[in-house]
Amino acid sequence: MKILCLHGYGTNIAVLENQLSTIASNVDDIDFEYVNGQIESPKASGLGAFTTGPFWCYYDSFAPSKVREAHEMITEIIEDEGPFDGILGFSQGASLAVAYLLQHEIDHPGEPAPFKFALIFSSVISFTPDDSYCMDVLHSLNDEEIEKLAAFPNVDLSILPADAKTLFGTMVKALNAGMEGGFLHAHPDPDVFRRRDSSMIPRILHPALIHERIRVPTVHVVGKMDDPLMLEQSKLMFQLCDTKVSKWLEHSAGHDVPRTPEDAKAVCKALAWAADEGESQSLLCRL
Repeated sequence: MKILCLHGYGTNIAVLENQLSTIASNVDDIDFEYVNGQIESPKASGLGAFTTGPFWCYYDSFAPSKVREAHEMITEIIEDEGPFDGILGFSQGASLAVAYLLQHEIDHPGEPAPFKFALIFSSVISFTPDDSYCMDVLHSLNDEEIEKLAAFPNVDLSILPADAKTLFGTMVKALNAGMEGGFLHAHPDPDVFRRRDSSMIPRILHPALIHERIRVPTVHVVGKMDDPLMLEQSKLMFQLCDTKVSKWLEHSAGHDVPRTPEDAKAVCKALAWAADEGESQSLLCRL
């Protein structure tokens, strides 16, 4: 079995390999294929003093055009090194995995997914790679409302329409949490709102604003001690998945991959379930 693995913001494949070491030691016949992000970034908060760089991220802007480049990277990896059975991500890598799978459902409804299952560790919010996503919400905003958004991140949402509050209110909370936790380097350029440039305005993938769901089995793993705002983001990403083939696991630590033997065994059990379910789905698609 072959799994593509995506690390968190401001880390690298060596960090993720270390994070997954307890889980990897409890499974057999799995090839974990790690890939660094394409953009060098500051070192993530919480990494030890002796953790060496360079450090990477998959995107340092949340503009659809930049997120799309990260999706194109995954597609190229699949073409060059695939096929892969599953995809695994931590934090930013997890949010990218969710967005990639969901975008496939949007762009290619009814077609087999590029991965049979996904392991999602402490996902932050996912951003769209699609310029046209929620364009009706953007087009509905008048100049006064655009100016409110241009005050980002100190946004007064009170005058925004309901869908705009959902879209941008959640995004503001997510980005502030990421900045405070050291998982993000900078907020988006607020002038993108004034320019009304759809290729540059960040938009989150929110379950209340999109009807498609990820149909492959997913396992979402979070730390009980993670920041509540980070957990809120992970729960939203869980809601983008088909509940019939999704599992939610909590481990004893914070914003990290499970490290204790007990927590790691629970993840491995869920991984086996997801792999079996994914293979069953794949067989049905070929009938």
